[in-house]
Amino acid sequence: MRRIKALLDFMIYPVVDKVAFYRNISIQLADASIFTAPEIPIATIKAVVDDFESAVLEAKGGAHSAIAVRNDKEKAADDLFRLLVSYVNKVANGDETIIIQSGFHASKQPILFQKPELAVKHGAHSGSVIINIKAIPGAVAYRCQYTKDPSPSATTVWIEVDISTISTIQIDDLIPGTTYSFRFASISSAGTSDYSRPVTKIVI
Repeated sequence: MRRIKALLDFMIYPVVDKVAFYRNISIQLADASIFTAPEIPIATIKAVVDDFESAVLEAKGGAHSAIAVRNDKEKAADDLFRLLVSYVNKVANGDETIIIQSGFHASKQPILFQKPELAVKHGAHSGSVIINIKAIPGAVAYRCQYTKDPSPSATTVWIEVDISTISTIQIDDLIPGTTYSFRFASISSAGTSDYSRPVTKIVI
């Protein structure tokens, strides 16, 4: 599991949004009791943010000298808040709640993509589909079936497709514009499994 950290996502913010974000961080750090000894004094943080904000306001007129000053003040603020991210990560030690209390955004655990058990996509020509079955450990073949019933029940009549030794199966000669349901069962040395949950698709 990846450790949760405070993010540097604020680095890409427009200057006006960045000033507001930095201002909020300075307030959050001052108010949160867990950040008792920041490596940079709160007074210094606020002074840097004040300087940055003043430079942003001065640069609104478009003067080159004012814009150059604003860029310098932005860099100074960015460098300071990089250090603060490191400080917050040290205090939080992966605790998302503590990171959020600081005002910084917290990273998220990656979401593992789960390949669907059965996927159906359109084939190369009208009236055909391609069935992709998630490989089942120990399976030596797959039994695939389909029906024109969009909501299969226990009484639904299924049409059998040839048993396949590979997990990709093409079905042809279906009726374009019709909704079909598809399912499969795996065959192994233990026998034939139960059928999968049906997947419906409109054939084109």
